[in-house]
Amino acid sequence: MKLPFLPHWTLLRLVAPAAILTACVSPPIGSGPTADERLEAALSRMPVSSSTEAQRLGRDVRGISLDHPHHVPTLIADAALSMDAGDGERAMSLLDQALALEPDNVDAAVLAVGQSVRSGDVRGAQRRLDQALRLRPDHPDLYEASASIQFVEGRYSEALLDLDRAEALLGERSWRNHYHRALVAESQGNVEIARVELEACLALAPGFQQAQRRLKAMNAQSE
Repeated sequence: MKLPFLPHWTLLRLVAPAAILTACVSPPIGSGPTADERLEAALSRMPVSSSTEAQRLGRDVRGISLDHPHHVPTLIADAALSMDAGDGERAMSLLDQALALEPDNVDAAVLAVGQSVRSGDVRGAQRRLDQALRLRPDHPDLYEASASIQFVEGRYSEALLDLDRAEALLGERSWRNHYHRALVAESQGNVEIARVELEACLALAPGFQQAQRRLKAMNAQSE
Protein backbone atom coordinates (compact mmCIF):
# COMPACT_ATOMS: atom_id res chain seq x y z
CA MET A 1 0.00 0.00 0.00
CA LYS A 2 1.15 3.50 -0.75
CA LEU A 3 1.79 5.81 2.16
CA PRO A 4 -0.21 9.03 1.74
CA PHE A 5 2.25 11.91 1.55
CA LEU A 6 1.29 15.42 2.54
CA PRO A 7 4.13 17.75 1.48
CA HIS A 8 2.30 21.03 1.06
CA TRP A 9 0.37 20.69 4.30
CA THR A 10 3.62 19.95 6.08
CA LEU A 11 5.08 23.13 4.66
CA LEU A 12 2.08 25.18 5.66
CA ARG A 13 2.55 24.01 9.24
CA LEU A 14 6.16 25.24 9.14
CA VAL A 15 5.21 28.84 8.41
CA ALA A 16 5.51 30.32 11.89
CA PRO A 17 7.26 33.20 13.63
CA ALA A 18 11.00 33.09 13.14
CA ALA A 19 11.67 33.06 16.85
CA ILE A 20 9.80 29.77 17.14
CA LEU A 21 11.41 28.11 14.15
CA THR A 22 15.05 28.90 14.68
CA ALA A 23 17.58 30.34 17.06
CA CYS A 24 19.65 31.86 14.25
CA VAL A 25 21.01 35.31 14.97
CA SER A 26 19.79 38.00 12.61
CA PRO A 27 22.50 39.74 10.57
CA PRO A 28 23.25 43.42 11.07
CA ILE A 29 20.79 45.97 9.74
CA GLY A 30 21.42 46.69 6.09
CA SER A 31 22.84 43.27 5.22
CA GLY A 32 19.61 42.09 3.59
CA PRO A 33 16.69 39.89 4.65
CA THR A 34 17.33 37.03 7.04
CA ALA A 35 16.82 33.38 6.15
CA ASP A 36 13.63 33.44 8.22
CA GLU A 37 12.29 36.42 6.30
CA ARG A 38 13.20 34.95 2.92
CA LEU A 39 11.61 31.61 3.77
CA GLU A 40 8.44 33.18 5.11
CA ALA A 41 8.15 35.32 1.95
CA ALA A 42 8.62 32.26 -0.27
CA LEU A 43 6.13 30.07 1.60
CA SER A 44 3.55 32.85 1.74
CA ARG A 45 2.68 31.78 -1.81
CA MET A 46 1.50 28.36 -0.58
CA PRO A 47 -0.43 26.49 -1.72
CA VAL A 48 0.69 26.73 -5.34
CA SER A 49 -1.85 26.17 -8.09
CA SER A 50 0.31 25.09 -11.04
CA SER A 51 3.46 23.14 -11.84
CA THR A 52 5.14 26.39 -12.92
CA GLU A 53 4.46 27.97 -9.53
CA ALA A 54 5.66 24.83 -7.77
CA GLN A 55 8.91 24.87 -9.74
CA ARG A 56 9.44 28.53 -8.96
CA LEU A 57 8.82 27.94 -5.26
CA GLY A 58 11.23 25.02 -5.33
CA ARG A 59 13.94 27.17 -6.93
CA ASP A 60 13.41 29.97 -4.43
CA VAL A 61 13.61 27.68 -1.41
CA ARG A 62 16.60 25.83 -2.86
CA GLY A 63 18.38 29.17 -3.25
CA ILE A 64 17.75 30.00 0.39
CA SER A 65 19.06 26.63 1.56
CA LEU A 66 22.22 27.10 -0.52
CA ASP A 67 22.76 30.55 0.98
CA HIS A 68 21.91 29.38 4.51
CA PRO A 69 22.96 25.70 4.74
CA HIS A 70 22.53 25.65 8.54
CA HIS A 71 19.00 27.09 8.60
CA VAL A 72 16.94 24.09 9.62
CA PRO A 73 13.45 25.35 8.62
CA THR A 74 14.70 26.03 5.09
CA LEU A 75 16.35 22.60 4.88
CA ILE A 76 13.04 21.00 5.88
CA ALA A 77 11.02 23.08 3.43
CA ASP A 78 13.50 22.31 0.65
CA ALA A 79 13.30 18.61 1.49
CA ALA A 80 9.49 18.59 1.42
CA LEU A 81 9.44 20.30 -1.98
CA SER A 82 12.09 17.91 -3.27
CA MET A 83 9.92 14.99 -2.17
CA ASP A 84 6.96 16.53 -3.92
CA ALA A 85 9.06 16.86 -7.08
CA GLY A 86 10.11 13.22 -6.90
CA ASP A 87 13.70 13.80 -5.84
CA GLY A 88 13.72 11.59 -2.77
CA GLU A 89 17.48 11.20 -2.65
CA ARG A 90 18.02 14.96 -2.37
CA ALA A 91 15.21 15.23 0.15
CA MET A 92 16.77 12.62 2.41
CA SER A 93 20.16 14.32 2.20
CA LEU A 94 18.58 17.61 3.29
CA LEU A 95 16.70 15.93 6.12
CA ASP A 96 19.86 14.24 7.33
CA GLN A 97 21.52 17.68 7.42
CA ALA A 98 18.57 19.10 9.36
CA LEU A 99 18.61 16.26 11.88
CA ALA A 100 22.38 16.55 12.32
CA LEU A 101 21.81 20.17 13.32
CA GLU A 102 18.65 19.51 15.38
CA PRO A 103 18.37 15.80 16.24
CA ASP A 104 15.05 16.30 18.04
CA ASN A 105 13.33 18.17 15.18
CA VAL A 106 10.02 16.35 14.74
CA ASP A 107 9.14 17.87 11.36
CA ALA A 108 12.41 16.61 9.87
CA ALA A 109 11.98 13.20 11.49
CA VAL A 110 8.41 12.76 10.23
CA LEU A 111 9.40 13.69 6.68
CA ALA A 112 12.39 11.32 6.84
CA VAL A 113 10.13 8.50 7.98
CA GLY A 114 7.69 9.27 5.16
CA GLN A 115 10.42 9.34 2.53
CA SER A 116 11.87 6.06 3.78
CA VAL A 117 8.47 4.38 3.47
CA ARG A 118 7.86 5.95 0.09
CA SER A 119 11.15 4.51 -1.18
CA GLY A 120 10.24 1.07 0.15
CA ASP A 121 12.65 1.16 3.08
CA VAL A 122 10.17 0.36 5.84
CA ARG A 123 12.91 -0.97 8.11
CA GLY A 124 14.80 2.31 7.73
CA ALA A 125 11.61 4.23 8.44
CA GLN A 126 11.11 2.31 11.68
CA ARG A 127 14.73 2.91 12.68
CA ARG A 128 14.36 6.65 12.11
CA LEU A 129 11.10 6.70 14.00
CA ASP A 130 12.62 4.84 16.97
CA GLN A 131 15.46 7.37 17.08
CA ALA A 132 13.00 10.26 17.07
CA LEU A 133 10.84 8.69 19.78
CA ARG A 134 13.84 8.29 22.05
CA LEU A 135 14.30 12.07 21.88
CA ARG A 136 10.64 13.15 21.77
CA PRO A 137 8.64 10.29 23.30
CA ASP A 138 5.51 12.36 23.89
CA HIS A 139 5.12 14.07 20.52
CA PRO A 140 1.82 13.19 18.79
CA ASP A 141 3.17 13.62 15.25
CA LEU A 142 5.60 10.77 15.78
CA TYR A 143 2.77 8.41 16.71
CA GLU A 144 0.88 9.47 13.59
CA ALA A 145 4.04 8.62 11.63
CA SER A 146 4.18 5.27 13.42
CA ALA A 147 0.56 4.65 12.44
CA SER A 148 1.51 5.23 8.82
CA ILE A 149 4.19 2.55 9.03
CA GLN A 150 1.76 0.13 10.67
CA PHE A 151 -0.80 0.87 7.96
CA VAL A 152 1.64 0.17 5.14
CA GLU A 153 2.58 -3.11 6.82
CA GLY A 154 -1.11 -4.05 7.13
CA ARG A 155 -1.12 -3.94 10.93
CA TYR A 156 -4.37 -2.04 11.25
CA SER A 157 -5.03 -2.63 14.94
CA GLU A 158 -1.56 -1.34 15.80
CA ALA A 159 -2.11 1.67 13.53
CA LEU A 160 -5.31 2.56 15.37
CA LEU A 161 -3.55 2.23 18.73
CA ASP A 162 -0.87 4.67 17.53
CA LEU A 163 -3.56 7.08 16.37
CA ASP A 164 -5.27 6.80 19.75
CA ARG A 165 -1.97 7.67 21.44
CA ALA A 166 -1.44 10.66 19.14
CA GLU A 167 -4.94 11.91 19.83
CA ALA A 168 -4.49 11.56 23.59
CA LEU A 169 -1.20 13.46 23.52
CA LEU A 170 -2.59 16.23 21.33
CA GLY A 171 -5.87 16.48 23.23
CA GLU A 172 -7.91 16.33 20.04
CA ARG A 173 -8.12 14.44 16.75
CA SER A 174 -6.09 16.17 14.04
CA TRP A 175 -7.05 16.22 10.36
CA ARG A 176 -4.14 13.85 9.65
CA ASN A 177 -5.45 11.49 12.34
CA HIS A 178 -8.91 11.53 10.76
CA TYR A 179 -7.40 10.82 7.35
CA HIS A 180 -5.32 7.88 8.52
CA ARG A 181 -8.32 6.44 10.36
CA ALA A 182 -10.25 6.71 7.09
CA LEU A 183 -7.53 4.78 5.27
CA VAL A 184 -7.62 2.03 7.89
CA ALA A 185 -11.40 1.84 7.83
CA GLU A 186 -11.48 1.73 4.02
CA SER A 187 -8.86 -1.02 3.95
CA GLN A 188 -10.96 -3.03 6.42
CA GLY A 189 -14.07 -2.56 4.29
CA ASN A 190 -15.75 -0.14 6.70
CA VAL A 191 -16.79 2.36 4.06
CA GLU A 192 -19.25 4.32 6.20
CA ILE A 193 -16.68 4.86 8.95
CA ALA A 194 -14.14 5.89 6.32
CA ARG A 195 -16.61 8.42 4.88
CA VAL A 196 -17.27 9.95 8.31
CA GLU A 197 -13.54 10.25 8.99
CA LEU A 198 -12.90 11.85 5.59
CA GLU A 199 -15.66 14.37 6.16
CA ALA A 200 -14.18 15.22 9.56
CA CYS A 201 -10.74 15.53 7.97
CA LEU A 202 -12.03 17.95 5.34
CA ALA A 203 -13.88 19.99 7.95
CA LEU A 204 -10.48 20.71 9.51
CA ALA A 205 -8.47 20.83 6.26
CA PRO A 206 -10.89 21.78 3.47
CA GLY A 207 -8.18 22.07 0.83
CA PHE A 208 -6.75 18.58 1.30
CA GLN A 209 -7.15 17.12 -2.18
CA GLN A 210 -6.35 13.50 -1.36
CA ALA A 211 -9.25 13.35 1.08
CA GLN A 212 -11.48 15.15 -1.41
CA ARG A 213 -10.72 12.59 -4.11
CA ARG A 214 -11.26 9.60 -1.82
CA LEU A 215 -14.57 10.96 -0.56
CA LYS A 216 -15.73 11.75 -4.09
CA ALA A 217 -14.89 8.21 -5.22
CA MET A 218 -16.74 6.71 -2.24
CA ASN A 219 -19.83 8.80 -2.90
CA ALA A 220 -19.78 7.88 -6.59
CA GLN A 221 -19.63 4.16 -5.79
CA SER A 222 -22.59 4.40 -3.43
CA GLU A 223 -24.85 6.08 -5.99
